[in-house]
Amino acid sequence: MIASLKPVLDILGAPDAQYLIPVFQRVYSWSRLQCDQLWEDVLAAGEEHRMHFMGTVISRPEREDAQGSDGAAGGLRRVSLVDGQQRLVTVALLLVALRDEQRNAGEGLQARELDERYLHAGSGAIKLGLAEADAPTLALLVDGTPLPEGVEPSRFLMENRMLFREKVASSRLEASAVMAGLKELAVVSMELEDADSPQQAFESLNAKGRPLSTADLLRNVLLATYGLKEQERLFDLYWTPIDEAFRRFGPEQDIYLDAALHCWASKAAPELRAAKRSDLYQAFKVYLAQRGSYPLEELLASLSAECLAFAANPASAEARAHLDWVVDKPQGLVSERRLFGD
Repeated sequence: MIASLKPVLDILGAPDAQYLIPVFQRVYSWSRLQCDQLWEDVLAAGEEHRMHFMGTVISRPEREDAQGSDGAAGGLRRVSLVDGQQRLVTVALLLVALRDEQRNAGEGLQARELDERYLHAGSGAIKLGLAEADAPTLALLVDGTPLPEGVEPSRFLMENRMLFREKVASSRLEASAVMAGLKELAVVSMELEDADSPQQAFESLNAKGRPLSTADLLRNVLLATYGLKEQERLFDLYWTPIDEAFRRFGPEQDIYLDAALHCWASKAAPELRAAKRSDLYQAFKVYLAQRGSYPLEELLASLSAECLAFAANPASAEARAHLDWVVDKPQGLVSERRLFGD
């Protein structure tokens, strides 16, 4: 792992790099609260001419795998963002607002420089390759590309771009003053190498106040072993149906999904031992380590089939037994009435 303190604009400004969000990552979700804070940080950093630390960006260069090259393409260096999507996308939205304001003010040269350096990679591709749910909206904001028919715009991308547009337009500051503040924003850039485990990065993030569910951690660890193209295939084939099936459980989705995972383990991996729900992921880790060369796609297929069967009949006696285990009924964490009704 290579770790260094870097200006965030140096990351976005790398001319040959395109940053891609793995398919299993969450969509962009920063709200007005975080954007207001970023704006204040930018103004303060610019006025005081001092560095402002805004967190960590963890990345991993893509590499060739058995399914073909997921690395350099069209002269681009393709980089997966393990963590840092929210920060980089929000800074990019502020840059979009600055670019548009300069265009409106007739500052075409400065607008073009922002556009080419920070919003596009060397080949003209958009600098940030977001998840399928967000990518069309970012293309609309960066390049003016119309949304495909039937596709709804991503709410937070649209709202935050409008927020920054209003702030830039109403501010008495010149664009150069805003850029001065942006140049003071810095992150700890952690670049994973081949010997580094994305799994450790996911677990580290989970331990630092950005909780990931058991399913999040397990899905990420299984899919992160593949290149981007294979990740997309496996995610669409095995995990998207799980997401769709468990969405109907609303805020208790993670409870039901952990119960389904426990149900799968009781049948397919009885040697996987977890005394309680919080032990489930660590038990999966031990199981995976012991399986060695066990085909991961076979495991994904088995998990997917069992989870879908569980979601189809969550009131069965078998499902209720595993739900009881997950919620630890004697401690009353979730009432039986809440889970199953009267």
